[in-house]
Amino acid sequence: MSYNFEYFYGTEAEHFIFFRIPKVLITDSRFKIMSTDSKLLYGLMLDRMGLSNRNGWVDEHNRVYIIYTMEEIIEDMGCARQKAAKLLDELDNIVGLIERKRQGLGKPNIIYVKNFIYSEEIRFENQNSESMNTINQEVPKSNSRKYDNQTSRSMNVESQEVPKSNGNNTNTNNTDYNNTDFNKTTLVKTAMRNMLQITQINWLTNTKR
Repeated sequence: MSYNFEYFYGTEAEHFIFFRIPKVLITDSRFKIMSTDSKLLYGLMLDRMGLSNRNGWVDEHNRVYIIYTMEEIIEDMGCARQKAAKLLDELDNIVGLIERKRQGLGKPNIIYVKNFIYSEEIRFENQNSESMNTINQEVPKSNSRKYDNQTSRSMNVESQEVPKSNGNNTNTNNTDYNNTDFNKTTLVKTAMRNMLQITQINWLTNTKR
């Protein structure tokens, strides 16, 4: 039996709510082992994650979980209980995209829907990237401290050597030596002038007599 459905016109295709099945489940070779029904069920579980987050359904580790009963899965997937159980087992034990946790006391299982893009390989790459960033941040600090120490030692050596050299040039050569010579020369010249004046006075006195 065929129904007479209408076409989509303009932006009408955006007016509806869709279940989202990640493209990676179709294109990535790691998920080729999944059946089409298990991929659809995973998409239905992803849709419930938003509701769980809004309801505050998180555990002590801040991990979001959903409550999706067997009866609800049977109704949504339109399958028998045995088929629903097989799909859950495929997602949990074969692929690892979900993790079920029993609550007991007749309560439905808690289902953790895992991130399909955050595998162990990506986590390992992120850890390596963080390690490299840490090394790149620490090495320049070490070099900076080494450079500061070398600069400090160089400045200390220079400050110890320069005053001695400047002190010798200033105190001994320029000040003491030059002042002493200047004083001796001045005294000799003064004495010679005094002696010359005395001789002239004596000569004038004897001439007048």
